[in-house]
Amino acid sequence: MRLVPRPSFFQFSWKHFLPRLAFALLCTWLLMMLALANLYVYVLTHPPCQPSAAQQPGFESIAVTNAAGLTLKGWWRPPQNGMVILLVGGLGSNRDAMLPDARLLADHGYGVLTLEQRHCAGVPATLGYAETQDVHAMAAFALAQPGVQRLGGLGFSIGGVALLNASNSQPELQALVIQGNYANLYAEITAAPTRMLSFEWQMQRLVAFFFGVWSGVPARQLSPIDVLPHVQQPLLLIHGEKETQRTRAEAQLQAAASHATLWIVPAAGHGGYHRADPHAYRQRVIGFFESHLGIE
Repeated sequence: MRLVPRPSFFQFSWKHFLPRLAFALLCTWLLMMLALANLYVYVLTHPPCQPSAAQQPGFESIAVTNAAGLTLKGWWRPPQNGMVILLVGGLGSNRDAMLPDARLLADHGYGVLTLEQRHCAGVPATLGYAETQDVHAMAAFALAQPGVQRLGGLGFSIGGVALLNASNSQPELQALVIQGNYANLYAEITAAPTRMLSFEWQMQRLVAFFFGVWSGVPARQLSPIDVLPHVQQPLLLIHGEKETQRTRAEAQLQAAASHATLWIVPAAGHGGYHRADPHAYRQRVIGFFESHLGIE
């Protein structure tokens, strides 16, 4: 009698095993990439918020509520010259972050209003998109205070992006100092040179994609360099010498109207412009606001 071998569960076939292994590895890779990109976007949009000081001499602790009902804490100091400067910090900023600029401006008679970034209130940051609502709320608060005649704005990084985005619909902002802002968010996310289809290349594009999913705005559409030609207010753009290539500072100046000027701070990176050259910083910023807001 001829015996026919039974099929065995343990029978091995390279012909079937290799395609299955390749498919399993591909699925694992995709799941890992998706998870890492999601995690990166979560961390990016939920930076830690350092505790704020309970009191600051010369400043009043206030709270501002935007049109969406989000309440943010800030510092307020009324003006002596009729002018108030809205100070909008970068990613991770609490209400104390812009106090060096606040004190500088207050020493010259300006009123100032600082505000924490929205992540401090438990809401994800959107890198300049939804933060535009917060700028409008700041302007409404300042204009409702006695003795306020004119508004200006000073924003760092995503704070500068939010000010630019708000400028056309907030004409009361009559002069803007924009510091270290990116030119286009998609270009910023994908700025680091990579080989096509490498791990880094894939992560960059997935991060940009998931940022759009979770924020509600595609990264490509967050593009200050496309907003600049439409800004009517006088502009002072400030960028550190070490960041100009990434932020495309010269291209931003060319995109802006003729009433924009650019100051590249020697030896400075992203931020710390007032520390790099305190005398020049004071002259540039105070001189700009005096020229374009006037002194009562």
